[in-house]
Amino acid sequence: MQMRTAVIGAGVVGLSTAYALLRHGSEAVVFETGTPMGARSAGSSRIFRLAHADSGLVAYAAAAAGLWADWTHRAGNRLVGQQTVVVTGPQAEDWAVAMTEAGVDHTLYDEVDPALGLPVSSLPGPALVDPAGGVIDAPATGRFLRAAIGNRVRQEHIHRIEVHDDWVSVHGSGGVHEVDRVVVAAGRGSLELAAQVDLYLPTELAHHVRFTFRLKDSDAAPPCWLDGTQSWRSGISSYQQLSAPGLWSIGLNLPPEVEEWERGRDQVVEESRELVRSYVREALVGVADEIVAEVYCDAPAALGDGVHVATTGPVTVVWGANLFKHAPAIGQTLANAAISDLSPQLPHAE
Repeated sequence: MQMRTAVIGAGVVGLSTAYALLRHGSEAVVFETGTPMGARSAGSSRIFRLAHADSGLVAYAAAAAGLWADWTHRAGNRLVGQQTVVVTGPQAEDWAVAMTEAGVDHTLYDEVDPALGLPVSSLPGPALVDPAGGVIDAPATGRFLRAAIGNRVRQEHIHRIEVHDDWVSVHGSGGVHEVDRVVVAAGRGSLELAAQVDLYLPTELAHHVRFTFRLKDSDAAPPCWLDGTQSWRSGISSYQQLSAPGLWSIGLNLPPEVEEWERGRDQVVEESRELVRSYVREALVGVADEIVAEVYCDAPAALGDGVHVATTGPVTVVWGANLFKHAPAIGQTLANAAISDLSPQLPHAE
């Protein structure tokens, strides 16, 4: 009899896990309360990069790059662009060390060369260039995974997990499902489910919004950009990418007291909106200051850049920040662990 795994959460990590299980010849069913790829995986794009502060995460991203290439081949269209990634700020030198230790290609500049194509008139160095980085097409990734998984995604709210001697009962709005293993990748919904099996995740959340603007030159194609210089205002860094031709998306990483959960979504979104428009007007060149789209998510507060996983018996819970870029590798890791009945081995988070 095939091993059957319940994957709770149809974001990119949950779908990636189900896809890997099916590729291994195992059986999987995915439970999702809302729309697949509709919560933390929503939006038009994400940044893929090898650049990280930890060489283990660099190597893990390199493994993910190979899987993204395989997905691209199977999907029949490119899922990760070739825009490159530029990292500016004090972290650039440390990240370059980690990339050297992992043996991946990169270039470190003492100054920010205008030839890098960043939409800014001046910026303090150093600058790290990750030539393997680029923009992930999030909707195309979702379409590929949904097509590969087929009818194994069920719209159902899972409210309870119960572990028995050699099986697990998953209790949902559609009834009780008996499975061999459970992988929980449900974002905020993971907290309560994990606690039911004595796994306790960080509970602190923050509000976060990413905004999209028009480039004044619709043919411009700046690289993806992670700016840690805080040169505009102290305590504010950013990530930015070309989310579609002529469209530039910006996420400001704001001080914790600005994004804290207790302030409420509406207040944080409004303040974020005002700050990002001021940033565009005062710090960027070639970017119009009218917001044309925005994507909201609840995000783990101060969690760092990396993957976290915990396992007890047949139940594994995965969480973290900025997981989209690693999703193919995370899915494969979790699927391998489920099939072999072992705890998944993931790199330490930064």
